[in-house]
Amino acid sequence: MIEKHFARLVGDVVFETIPFDPTGLFPSEFEWVECPADTPQGARYDRKAKTFTPDETRESVVEVGGATPPSVDPPAPEPAFRLKLTPSEFRNAFSAFEEVAIVEYSEARPDGEDPAATTLRKVVGVFFDRVRDRHLTEVDLGDERNLGGLDLLVSVGILTTDRRAAIARGLPA
Repeated sequence: MIEKHFARLVGDVVFETIPFDPTGLFPSEFEWVECPADTPQGARYDRKAKTFTPDETRESVVEVGGATPPSVDPPAPEPAFRLKLTPSEFRNAFSAFEEVAIVEYSEARPDGEDPAATTLRKVVGVFFDRVRDRHLTEVDLGDERNLGGLDLLVSVGILTTDRRAAIARGLPA
């Protein structure tokens, strides 16, 4: 069976990719398109051509024969990202599987578990519960407490370092 990959778009930028069909698994406002398996996060999606272009790659022009030195294009500017998100935008940065993993990890209480490990589980729960507070108006990804929470999710195996970086980058401006 050929594995299909899908990219979640925010505007025309790839926010994340997954190796399965997302139909019915995520909020309906998420936009998913089929993509090649090697599509990187941050790639631009051309809706007309239905192609993905990584931002960091630009081809250089080299004249044949060596008469003139190669012309090198300047690097593409980094896309602008917002670090201040609404609580909903921040929660939506996590896949459904990641969110379930957070809940299951924070609520598990294995018999005989070291008290420090139990406290760590509770801290994971507190971190994610904060963004459910109805009085919270924004989540600042420039705030070290929020970045520390993402680091904690990496340390307990819920997020990979790549996913942490993608979430910490924010949303395209």
